[in-house]
Amino acid sequence: MVERETVDRRIETEKIGGSVIRIVQSGDTLHAIAFASGLDVNELAAWNNLSDTSKLNIGQRIRLTKPLNYKPTSVARRSTQTRTETAGAKRQTSNVPEQTQTAQPARRSSSRSARENQRLQNELGWRWPVRGRVINGFSSRQSPQGIDIAAAKNTPVLAAAPGEVVYVGNGLKGYGNLVIIKHNDQYLSAYAHNHSTYVSEGQKVFSQTSIGSIGNNKQGVTALQFQIRRHGQPVNPLLYLPNR
Repeated sequence: MVERETVDRRIETEKIGGSVIRIVQSGDTLHAIAFASGLDVNELAAWNNLSDTSKLNIGQRIRLTKPLNYKPTSVARRSTQTRTETAGAKRQTSNVPEQTQTAQPARRSSSRSARENQRLQNELGWRWPVRGRVINGFSSRQSPQGIDIAAAKNTPVLAAAPGEVVYVGNGLKGYGNLVIIKHNDQYLSAYAHNHSTYVSEGQKVFSQTSIGSIGNNKQGVTALQFQIRRHGQPVNPLLYLPNR
C-alpha cells in the first residue's frame, strides 16, 4: 500500500490570513493529524471548534495554525501551566560558606534529576514496549524523534502504559504500520514499523497489552520505532522508561 503524503500534497496555504490547512482524507483521525504536525490535539480541536475529536469528514479543512485573536481554552491554559511546572523552579542558594556552595549544586541537581526521572516513570507506570536493544537514541533535532529498539521479527509489541488506541494505520509517511495510544490529556505513545497490528481505534488497552509485532524499519532493520509525546511534542522515552 502506498503511503499517503502528510505535508506536501495535503497542506494548502490560504492567501488570506496565511492559515495552514490540511484536507482530511480517508483514514485520518484528529490525533493522527496532530501527531504528524507535532501539535497538541486539544489545541488543534480548539482552533477548529471541534467538540468531538473522534469525528472527521473526508474533505474537511483542518486549520493547523492558531487563529488570529485566539484565546486559549481551559485545557490549553492547563497545558501551559503544566509545562511551566514541569520545568521546575529556579535553584535557590542557601546561606552557606562559599567553599560548600561550589560542590553542592551539582549534587542537588543530580539528586533532583533522579527524583524527576522517577516521577516521570511512576506517572503512568511506563514499561518497555518490547524486549530488545536500543540501537538509536533520542534526538529532538532529528526525525523520527524517538528511539529504535531492535529485536527479532514478530517479537510482540506491548503498550507501554494503559490508554486508548487513537490511530491504527499506515497513512503517516515514514512510520509504516503505526499504532498511537492516548494515555491522558498530556501523553501519547507511538509504535511504528509493525509487521502486524492487533488492536483497533477506540480500543482500551492495559499496560503490556500486545498491540502488534515488530517489522522492518525504513533501513531494513528489524526494530520498533517508539515515541512518547507530551502535549504533542516528542520527549526522550528513556527518561520515562524504567532502567533495565
